[in-house]
Amino acid sequence: MPDEYVLDSSIIAAIFFPEEASSRAVRAVQDRELITVDLAMTEVANVAWKRVTLFDEEEKLIKEALKKSVEFINTACHVLEARYLLEISFEIALREKITVYDALFLAATETEGVPLLTLDKRLEKTAGTVELL
Repeated sequence: MPDEYVLDSSIIAAIFFPEEASSRAVRAVQDRELITVDLAMTEVANVAWKRVTLFDEEEKLIKEALKKSVEFINTACHVLEARYLLEISFEIALREKITVYDALFLAATETEGVPLLTLDKRLEKTAGTVELL
């Protein structure tokens, strides 16, 4: 495993909102240098919203998990600002026919020169540096 990763929102969400891949996500980020894009906070907050509104999970627990995930992003990750990645992200999105949201994480991997850690199988097709759990 590499020493450094760009994390997309799926990995961060799996760490804080229990799912099948949660334990693997936790192991994968241990003792690694971590990078993400500021958009990850918004996307993880959307996961929390879905857990409460669509899956009727306990709001208090989800709010606590969201708080911890934002804390993790702010303290354990080097956070890249999306505004600096927009131009390259837009080009990647057009070329690969993916959303600009997803392309931001691919732009981060390209800019930083480290692999993307993701649970998103669609992104696997667009970058050779992607590692799925």
